[in-house]
Amino acid sequence: MRKFLSIIILTAIATFGFSQSYKDYFQKYVALGDSLTAGFQDGGLVDYYQKVSFPALIAKQAGARNFALPLISPPGIPPLLKLTLDAKGNITVIPTSYSYGHPENLTYPAPYNDLGIPGATTYDMLSTVTDGGGFHDIILRGLGTQLQEGIALSPKIITLWIGNNDVLGAVISGRVIEGSTIVPLSYFKSNMEAIVGALKTSTSAKIVMITIPKITLIPYTTYIKPYITVNGQKVYLIGPKGQLTDNDLVLLSAMGDLNNGYGIPAALGGTGLPLPDEDVLDSQERKIVENRVKAFNSEIKSLASKYNIALFDSNKLLEQASNGGITVGGITLTSEYITGGLFSLDGVHPSTIGYALIANELIKLMNKNFSWDIPLVDVAKFMWSSPRPASSMSGKHLSVAVSGLKKIFK
Repeated sequence: MRKFLSIIILTAIATFGFSQSYKDYFQKYVALGDSLTAGFQDGGLVDYYQKVSFPALIAKQAGARNFALPLISPPGIPPLLKLTLDAKGNITVIPTSYSYGHPENLTYPAPYNDLGIPGATTYDMLSTVTDGGGFHDIILRGLGTQLQEGIALSPKIITLWIGNNDVLGAVISGRVIEGSTIVPLSYFKSNMEAIVGALKTSTSAKIVMITIPKITLIPYTTYIKPYITVNGQKVYLIGPKGQLTDNDLVLLSAMGDLNNGYGIPAALGGTGLPLPDEDVLDSQERKIVENRVKAFNSEIKSLASKYNIALFDSNKLLEQASNGGITVGGITLTSEYITGGLFSLDGVHPSTIGYALIANELIKLMNKNFSWDIPLVDVAKFMWSSPRPASSMSGKHLSVAVSGLKKIFK
């Protein structure tokens, strides 16, 4: 009889052990990182998007009883972007409001579980406690650095996605300034070693690290081409150093200037004046940034190997989105700006569907590496509903705007 009961108990453990084990870990899940971890979308941080950030989605799938978020009320901080048409019929991306949202749970009695801070660098994760009323103050609330607060929660599972802003500043500003808009490799290595070393020595948590996306795979750098097509021929735009080439990147920030005729030859109805420097990442700057991303990712991979940490290569998903797309519910989604479905209106951060796909890739990685069976997010449901209230633009106007933009910059 005892032997029979032992067989039953062992069978039960084999059958239910994995499904129960991950739930224990996710009662103490901490997400460390920047805006991508925070759930930043459409140019701002707001509660209904924070609740579908990749950490929040994973926590929900894993049965976390409490996953505290630093919620921000609508219209967000900064106010979210929306599509509209200007007086000339040009598509424009503008704020939904000129008033800001406010923190909803500043009195939460412990560090938040999602500690992702928009704009945070590797240095910030190690050293910044306050930033004069910015996101660090809102999310950290003077309780310590992001790293210190994460460790203080005694986590059992950690996702770490940091380093994006160590290079993104050069892309957003259109200027590569060593030590200012882009972090030197030696500093990055030192910071990452300190971060990962602290997590390994001060916690016993399972850790998942994520690589930095390639800049040429996000719509902010790829959507607007450096030329206009006229009668099947390329007519290159005018940049700050003269006529652009195929190797130059025109940034999404140039949309307004192009609508006003900058960068467009006078013979084609433009002003003939060059685009400002902040609208263009020229070929030399592009090469520096691309090489820096490769070097940063090499360091991340090296640390993951050194400390036996599970690693997710974000670029595999982005490359799939850029080369043929990702099919969800019979619909193919791509990294194309606006129409692709995987990126939000700021051209840098994923859409809700994009975050859900990231969550699923991380769940798959965890299940494989830790012998878990966390259920995947039902991504298809986000195809037909969005956390965001309906746009103020009618479907007709939006369709015309998108068609017009595609025609101009294809």
